[in-house]
Formats: sequence, C-alpha cells, structure tokens
Amino acid sequence: MPKIILHLDFNSYFASVEQQANPFLRGKAIAVAGKGKHSIDVSGAHSGSERYNVKHARLRRTVVTTASKEAKRLGVKTAMGSLEALQICPELIIIPGDPKKYSIITKRFLAILRRYTDAVEQFSTDEAFADISVAAGDWMGATLLAQRIRHEIRELIGPACTVSIGVANNKLLAKLACESMKPNGLTVVQPKDAKTFVAKQELQDICGIGPRIERRLHILGISSLKGLQRTPLYKLTDEFKSYGQFLYLAARGLGDDHINTQSEDPKSVGHSYTFPTDLDTPQEIKKNLLALCDKVAWRMRRDGFIATHISVYARYKEFGGTGRQKRYKEAMSDGLALYKNAWRLLDQIRDPDTSIRLLGISASGLIKTKMPANLFPKAEKVNSTLAALDKLQLRYGSGIWQRARTLNTEFKERTSGWHYDHEV
Repeated sequence: MPKIILHLDFNSYFASVEQQANPFLRGKAIAVAGKGKHSIDVSGAHSGSERYNVKHARLRRTVVTTASKEAKRLGVKTAMGSLEALQICPELIIIPGDPKKYSIITKRFLAILRRYTDAVEQFSTDEAFADISVAAGDWMGATLLAQRIRHEIRELIGPACTVSIGVANNKLLAKLACESMKPNGLTVVQPKDAKTFVAKQELQDICGIGPRIERRLHILGISSLKGLQRTPLYKLTDEFKSYGQFLYLAARGLGDDHINTQSEDPKSVGHSYTFPTDLDTPQEIKKNLLALCDKVAWRMRRDGFIATHISVYARYKEFGGTGRQKRYKEAMSDGLALYKNAWRLLDQIRDPDTSIRLLGISASGLIKTKMPANLFPKAEKVNSTLAALDKLQLRYGSGIWQRARTLNTEFKERTSGWHYDHEV
C-alpha cells in the first residue's frame, strides 16, 4: 500500500508571523527585511526630506525576505531591494526580521504535526513533511486530518498565519500539490491521478528544476512537463547523467517517500542581550557577562554538549563594537569556566572609556557528550553540584537558581508578541 505523505508550507511566513504578533500590521502591506548596514532610528527624530533620506540610507543595502499577501498583490516580491519595493508600494511597512520569533513558531507547528505522527521531517523554517499513513488510514482520512491540522494551527498559532497543504504518496508530489494552490490551499493527489496532475504544472514548479536545468531542457526542445513525460529516459541520461533519471521519474509524479526524522546538531549555542541602561564599569560588565554565560552553559548541558570555542562580542553605545573568538584545549560546559575565558577575551579588546549597550556570548566547536569528568576533587564536586542543579532546572525551569554574584542582574523580556528572552 502506498504511503500517505503530507507537505505543509506557511504562506508569507515571516510577514504573517509579524502580523499575528502585532494586530496593527494585519491587513496592511508589510515586508520583512534585514536591518541594513546602518542601524538608524527613523521614529520621529527626523521629519520631511531628512527623515526620508535617513530611512533610505538604512534600507539601501537591504532586500525583502518575505512580503505579506497584501504587499504581493501590489507587486512586492521576495529578494526585491527594499528601495525598489518602496517605489512600487510607497505605503509599504518594512520590518527587520526576528529569527528567534520565527524559530519559536516553527517549533510550535512541528509539535502540532508530531501529535499525529513521529515521522516528521523539517524541510525549511516554514515547511515540513509528515508520514500520516497510519493516522489518516486512507485518502479521505488524509483530507480530514489535513483540515484538522490547519484548524489547530489557526487556534494555537493564530489566524494570520495560514498554511497550504499538499497530500500525495511521495514527498515530491506532496510538495508540488502544496505549491499548486496558494495561499491557504489544500490539494490531495492520489496515485492514479499523479501523472495527469503533474502534466498540468510548469517545469519550474518541480522542486529540483531550477533556471539552469530549465534552460538545458529548452535546448532539448522540452518546454513543459507534458513534453518531459514524452522524453525517453536514455535522452535525459545522455544529457543529465544520473540526474536524468530524477527528471524522468519526477515528470511522472514518482519520488522518495522516506521521511528523515534526524535533525542536525546546532553549530553553536549563544545568548546576547541589549541592556536598557548602558554598562559603564567593569563590575557591571562582569556580572552580566557571567549571567549570560550561565544561560548558555545550561542550554549546552541540557542538550548534552561541551564546547571548545568561545566567542564574545560587545556593542558600544555609539560607535560599533568589538569581538573575539578563541579555541581551547579543554572543552567546557560550566558557566563559570565560560565566563572566565570570555572575560579575558573581552577585557583585552574592549574600550574601557566607552559604555557597552549589548553583550553576547557564544559557545561553538560543540561535542556531543556528557559533562567531562575531572581528576581533581574540587572540580568534580562542581560538576556534581551542576548536575543536581540541572535536574532542578529541568523540573522547575531555568530560573530556579542563580549565583549570588548575579543576583542584581535583570534581563527584561522583549515585547515581540511571541517570545521571551529567558528560557521558559
């Protein structure tokens, strides 16, 4: 019996998440873009042509990563320069991206899918495949299950975040079905209808046929998927070698139905914070850096990592910032060890006469293992204490304990509409 594979893709993901987080943005043309080379405040400090010039200086090197459906209707497209987008749509609201916010929503929708099946594969930030063969039972059950998942996303994430869903017997066809009806569509393609359905699509709609492959197909006289279906296998393998077999199968709606549930380990674990009041003294910098290091170390131990590289970064009140990275022979996962090394790096490069508005600490060179054992009784006692404290954090939350030295540190929560600065 063929598998039943579901592909889910959010519509205008970053923009819709911003609209869900901020009701004042709903129904308006918005675009999510980078912060640009120059971080300039345009919120009332300037007026008239001066404000226009300052705003455009900030946007000169940014591009649109996602446009809302309202902006798309007015001609704004992904990868378009921000200035070009404003020329097309002067009322466009451009918002800097917030990766942490989007990451949290990704975790939410993956958790919804995992309620119905363990076989979930994240394909990108806003896309995922799921094998729903058991949960659905048959194709009618798949249709009902897809509608149920859509309803849960609306209830648990919000009505501004709509999804398109495709259901088929393999990943390639499920994605093609999903792309065929946007936004907010649901398309189910049964195996008996696969070849006919594919023939109605465009060449570039197939995931794996980009502009370069499409140009080479045109040289062969193939300008449609129906034409690709008529092309013999030997002609495709002569031109594309082993990739020709993929094209031959894809044109018939045949593809991989294996769901890869393995996720890649992170490359680094870090935490940064912009302080409401600038840090002026070494004592203030040290205690806040220690508190950040404890946050990073806790997440490393929780996920079973030790680190061999440390990066520290400071942004000054007015003029840029500074940072440094170093590799260490001994791996570490204790916040105090991270702090001691990070402070040595930072103290060597910071400007002592300039206030600091942001601190960041990142641990990389991650190794998947338990906290390393130590031959020295004092260090081993520290490890045992941390292990006991970690059990408390797993049960009661990451704020259950704090070093006496960091008692006066306070990381105020952001108001993004979705997430908090602290681990909850």
